[in-house]
Formats: sequence, C-alpha cells, structure tokens
Amino acid sequence: MSSIGRKLVSGSALSVFNMAASAIVSILIMPFVVHALGDRQYGVWALVASFTGYYGVLDLGMSTAVGRYLAKALGVADQEECCRIFNTALRIYLGIGATVLVIAAVLAVAAPYFSKSPEEGLLFRKVILILGASTALMFPSKVFQGALEAHLRFDRIGIFDLLTLALRATLVVFFISAGFKILGLAWATFLAGIPTILLQVHFAFKDLPFLRLRSRYWGISTAKALFSYSTFSFIIQLAGILRFQVDNLVVASMVGLAAVTHYTVANRLAQYFMEITIGIFGGFRSVFSRQEGAQDFEAIRWTLRFATKISVFVSTFIAFGLIAWGKLFIGRWMGKPYLDAYPCLVVLVLGLMFGLWQNPSWSLLFGVSKHKFLAAWTSIEAIANLVLSITLARHYGIVGVALGTMIPLVFSKLLVQPVYVCKIVGIPYTEYIEGVAKNLAMAAGCLVFPMLLTIEVAAPDYKRLFLVGLLSLIAYVVPLWMIAFDRGETNLLRRALLPKLMTKS
Repeated sequence: MSSIGRKLVSGSALSVFNMAASAIVSILIMPFVVHALGDRQYGVWALVASFTGYYGVLDLGMSTAVGRYLAKALGVADQEECCRIFNTALRIYLGIGATVLVIAAVLAVAAPYFSKSPEEGLLFRKVILILGASTALMFPSKVFQGALEAHLRFDRIGIFDLLTLALRATLVVFFISAGFKILGLAWATFLAGIPTILLQVHFAFKDLPFLRLRSRYWGISTAKALFSYSTFSFIIQLAGILRFQVDNLVVASMVGLAAVTHYTVANRLAQYFMEITIGIFGGFRSVFSRQEGAQDFEAIRWTLRFATKISVFVSTFIAFGLIAWGKLFIGRWMGKPYLDAYPCLVVLVLGLMFGLWQNPSWSLLFGVSKHKFLAAWTSIEAIANLVLSITLARHYGIVGVALGTMIPLVFSKLLVQPVYVCKIVGIPYTEYIEGVAKNLAMAAGCLVFPMLLTIEVAAPDYKRLFLVGLLSLIAYVVPLWMIAFDRGETNLLRRALLPKLMTKS
C-alpha cells in the first residue's frame, strides 16, 4: 500500500500543481485575451470551443474502459491480456480519430451557411479544421495515457500536462500579440498538444516494455468487453455535457451572447475547483480496479473511507476559499463590470462541493464496473439540470442557470449516490453519512481562523489575497493533521509524503 500511496501522492501533487498553474496562467491570460477580442468575439470563441468539445462524445466512454481493464490485468500480472486490451483499444481509437476528421471536414464545408459574412465563414472553417485535427490526434493518444494511468504513473502525466500548459500559454500570447485573434487560439491549442502525444507514446512503451503492437492481439471478444463497459460511461459522458457544458448555450439563448463571457468567469473558476479535486483523487479508480482484481474487498472499503475523508477536507477548503475570496478576486482580476459573476460562482461552488465530497465513491463505481446505475441516474440529473436552467434563467438570468446546475447535483450526491455505493461495498449507509458529517464538522472547526483572517485582512489585491490564502491553508491543515487522522493513517501519509525520510528512520 505504501508503494501505491507514494505513486498516488506524487501523481496527485503534480496534478494539483498543474491545476494550480493552469488556473494561474488562465487568470493572467484571460483578461488579456478578453480585452483583445472583446466580449462578443470571446463569447464566439467560448461557443466554438464548447461546440468542438462535443467531439469528445465520440470517445464513447472508451477511455474509462481502457483504464479499468488495463489496471485489472496489471493487478493480476496478465501481460497477454494487457496487450490484447492495448491493441484492440488503439485500433478503435484510430477509427474514432478518422471519424473526427470527416466530421470536421463536413462542418468546415458548411461553415459559410451559418456565418454572417464570407470572411467570418472562412475564419470558422479554419478554426473548425484546426481544432478537428487536434482532437483527431488526441484520440489514439488516450490509449497510451490509459496505459500510464493503469501503471499508476500519474507523475508522468502531470509533467506532460504541465508542458502542454506552458506551450499553450506561450503560443496564445504570441499569436494574440501578432493579431491572429481566434485563429491564433486554435493554432495554440493544436501545436501545444503534439509534444505531449509523442512523450505519452514513448513512456508507455518504456514503462510497460511487454506491450507490443501486433495484429494478433486484436480480438472481437476484447472489443465487446470494452464496449460493454464503455456504453454506460458514454451515457454518463453525455449527461456530463448536459450538466456542465450546455450552460453557455443556455446563457446565450436565454440571456444574450455577451452574458456568456460573464458566466464563463464564474464557470471557469468552478471548473478549476472540480478539476483540481478530481485530479487529486482520479488515480483511485485504478487502485480500486487493482484491488478488485486481487479480490481484496476489505482494502476497497478502507480505501473508500480514507479517500472520502481526504476529499471532504480538500473540497471544503477550496470551496471556502472561492466563496470567501471570490468577489475580491473577480473584482481585481476582471474588473467591477464582471462582479455579477460572483453570485453564480457561489451557487456553482456549493453544488460542486457536495458532489466532490463523493468523488472517491464515483471512482469506486467505475473501478469495479458498477457504473450502470450512474448512467441511469446521471441522465435523469442532467435532464433536470437542463430544464431547471432554462426555466430559472427566465427569472434570474445567469444566476438561474447556475441554480439549475446546483439543485439536481446536491440532491443526487446527498440522497442517491451514497445509498447505492454503500450497498455495493457493504458499508452501512448511516455509518458512511456519519463519517462524512464528522469529517465536515472537523473541517468547519478548522475554518474558523481562516474566516476571521479573511474578514480582517482580505482585500482586492493579489499579494494580500495570496498571503491570506497561504496563512489560511496553514491554519487549516495543521489542526486537521493533529485531530483528523488516527496513528495508522498518519503513518501511511508520512510514508507516502516522505518516503526517503521514513526509510532512513
């Protein structure tokens, strides 16, 4: 467990660092890009990016299936099965990539018909083709990333993501400064991803040298197994689009195109919250798959309890920070005209906080192939989200769209998902909820000083906000470390965080 713990901690640390770096870079660049493009042009880019993001549905949930079955095969040291999964998935993804290119070509031909001018149509055509090519290359690379994830090499993935971030930020500044505007953003997205794809291929074969590209490893039965798992992942993926990616379309149609930029300010910060937390705990899906492959069900229960405890602590603090410092930050970051995004931020963060408390249980259901229930229930949640967002937007504008996202999310994560998860792993529901409530109470107690510090010291200034955030983090973590973990958990965390020091001692 200590070896796995070290891999998870190192990978999670890089993931958190990468997410934080991504947030900082976006915070620094977004005002520059918005002011260079204007509210309307940036709104157009946000819509185009959201639209091309729908290419992701062509994944068909396959990425989760690849990670699940590769991790399980590695858990029982079945190298032949790993090769079968790897080759079968790669052939499927090559077909998906070719499909994306065809769709992009069709959309590019049709671009002039939904543009206001020939110049705008030509611009859309170029952007669609560039982003289409970028996405087409991304699909085959998912197999190599899945192999690294199954091998728990999240540290490598974190470094690759950081490289992509640095390249994209540099290219965005270069292209926008050169006057390329939206076309420059598209080229930055395409070019920044190429080095990462090459590195994923190289290190997948280096870390798993038994992997072979052989036609004999392709198998219909393996493909059927992957699709059997991925079908429900695909449904969940579609539901996720309705829950989190259709909001911009609702805002544009119900409130106005310019309002998309204001809503994006809140939604971007909320997405960082979700990405950082998922980045910390994303590796547990492979851990659960390995534990199931080894038939170690007691380890599954222990891992769920421990991961949920940490998830409550982490997500509660981040949510506190976004709510406590969000208004001051938005005012300094984007300016007072964008402060109408703050109420949306509060609503979205509260909903996501309830959801992210349950993030380890979500990983468990995928890790042990019990996500069929999630497919059905998440679809219901997504439809309720869309209906509520449209209805409430008529009365409350962009805040109504945020409320439409929050309400089904809270209901699902408090009253539905925990019941099913407890049934699957054999933990009494009351015990599970009592554990979450106890952890939340400890987190709330440790937030008293950060709240007082915020009231007295916080101001719309980057240096002041950074200082308040750092002191608040220290004041939150130290007492939690002392009161929240038993001796066994503390020793495990120490071995994972400080492996060399613990080995010498």
